[in-house]
Parts: sequence; C-alpha cells; structure tokens
Amino acid sequence: MKKKLLAMISLTLTASMLMTGCIGNGGNSSSSTDNAAAGDSAAGTDDDTADDSAGGSGDHLIGMVVNNGGQDPYQTAYYNTIKDKAKEMNINLQLLDPVGDATTQANQVQDLINMKCDAIIIWPVNSETAVASARAVQKAGIPCMTANTNVSADGEEFIKCYVGPSNVEEGKQTAEAMIEAMGEDAKIVEIAGPAGYSTSLERSQGMKEAIEGTKIEVLDSQTGEGNREKCQQVMENYLVKYGKGEIDAVYTFDDNAAYGAWNAIEAAGRQDDVKIFAAASGSYGTINYVKDGKIQATAMQSPHFDAESALEMAVKLADGKEPEEFYNYIDTPVATPDNADSLDLGEEW
Repeated sequence: MKKKLLAMISLTLTASMLMTGCIGNGGNSSSSTDNAAAGDSAAGTDDDTADDSAGGSGDHLIGMVVNNGGQDPYQTAYYNTIKDKAKEMNINLQLLDPVGDATTQANQVQDLINMKCDAIIIWPVNSETAVASARAVQKAGIPCMTANTNVSADGEEFIKCYVGPSNVEEGKQTAEAMIEAMGEDAKIVEIAGPAGYSTSLERSQGMKEAIEGTKIEVLDSQTGEGNREKCQQVMENYLVKYGKGEIDAVYTFDDNAAYGAWNAIEAAGRQDDVKIFAAASGSYGTINYVKDGKIQATAMQSPHFDAESALEMAVKLADGKEPEEFYNYIDTPVATPDNADSLDLGEEW
C-alpha cells in the first residue's frame, strides 16, 4: 500500500526560470483553455506562470518539461495532477512549461540538466527536435524518460522508457469500432493532429492499420493543428467539397477535433449523414457526447492516470531502478453509444 506524505507546495520561482518560460510565443507565456469541452470546468495554469516548483523536500529532484500546460483540458488536467501527485508523494518536482514552443522546451531541458535533477521527464512539443534534448540529458548522466508523447524512433536510444498511451493502439481501436459501425466500404475523411507530432502520426497509423484489407476509402486528410476552431474550418470545407452521400464519416485526432467537427456538421444539418469517430479522448465529459450519439466511438484516455504513472516511473529512475518494460502503456477502453452507460473507466478519472 502506497504511503501518502503531505507537503507544502512551494511556488517560489527564480528570475532566470521566469525568463526561460517566456521565450516562446513572442515572449508571452500565457496559456489558454479556450478549447475546453462544453461542460468542462478544467482550469488552466496561471497566465504568467510557465515554471512551477511543486511537492516537498524529498531526497530526489525530478524535473519535467510538459508540452503546453493550459492548451486544452487534457494537458491542464495532466499538469495539475502531476503537481498534486508530487505533493502527495513528497517529491521535489521542478515543472517547466514551454507553452508549446520547441525552442523554449530545449532551453528548459538544459535548465533542468544544470539543476542536476535526478531524473528528467520530457513531454515533447515536437518528437523530432526533442531527440537532441534527450541526448543531452543522457550525456549528462541523468536518467531520461518521455511521457504521453514519445520522441521519434531514432531518439529512443537516449531514454530509459516511455510512459503513456499507445497512440497506435488507440487509433486502431477506434477505427475498428468505426468499421463495425459503418461497414467495410465506407468513405471517410480525416482531421489529423499537429504536423510533426508523433501522437498525431501514430493515431493515423493505427487507423490505417485497422482499415487495411477493407474497402474503406480515405478521401482526404488535413491537419486541424490541434485547435478546435481550425478543425471546425477543416470540417466545413469537407462538407462543401463532399455532398450528402459522398462521405460517411470523419476520423479525428482527438475529442477536441471531434467537437470542432460536430459544430460544423450540426450547423450544416448533416448529423445523420456524417458520423464522427475520435481516435482518443482525454476529457471525461466526452462520454456525454458519446451517449448522445454525437461521437460514435473513442478511446478514453485518463490524464490523471497518465500523469501519476509518469511521476511514479520517474521516481523509480531517480532511485536507480531500471524499468521492466521500455513501453509502459496505460489502459484506454473504447466508448460507444452502446456501452457508454456501463463502461468501467476505473478510479483514475
């Protein structure tokens, strides 16, 4: 049974850390929760806070760079959960937020190296550019791991392990549910995630693996850049390009993209014409969209369990323990209108 220790959260920041956190986005370190799902109450990080010390005075210093702590409900929940978990475990956690800027993230990783952290967690803004950061951490003799999103394959030699969802499996699970619901000869369009983001590429890969051998045709694929309004615009363009009967479904990168797609579909009055399948959902509130039939299937991914699992692994690395597995995947059960009321999502939500 895990021992729970309480400690005060320290929010004292050094001037150098504040400067580092404000490099990206034209010097503005503020974050936004404008993309929060309808009905969600997830709160973002403080507008002027990109760096955070959380937890207690434990024996180890754990450093983490996140992606963009307040960009969407999932990242906000993850950010707040890992802070709370550090406090509960009495872990000295240095949490840095590059606010979605890869260059800032690279600088922040170097800051964590200079702090002589006992283990460093990287949630890559860009899977390719984060390879150099992982290499630098390894060269400094500090155990390095990735969380939620992995570095590209050529950078895995520099990390001890990955903790988070299997993005390929999520995409595959949802696409298999799509095949079951729509048949093997459906015509679909895709709203993909941000370019260069391994999570986006892997979820698309999972969908392609699932439909291989069927007659399902992907008519078009465009990025929604991880932004709900952009995803809505992409869907609006699809609906203009493809009339009724020309597309059967849209496969989206995540629930946020699905909300944008739904807004466009509802406005066009094509709810019965085009069905939505979201590769993965990180907001518990999405289950209501599934129950209402607005989203036909999605893999449910808990930001709380994701964050807690990452911190627990980092502590093991700081203790000098080697992970038993390189890929440490969290469970992501698929929700559909048929099982949404009875689906057991566990206590992590």
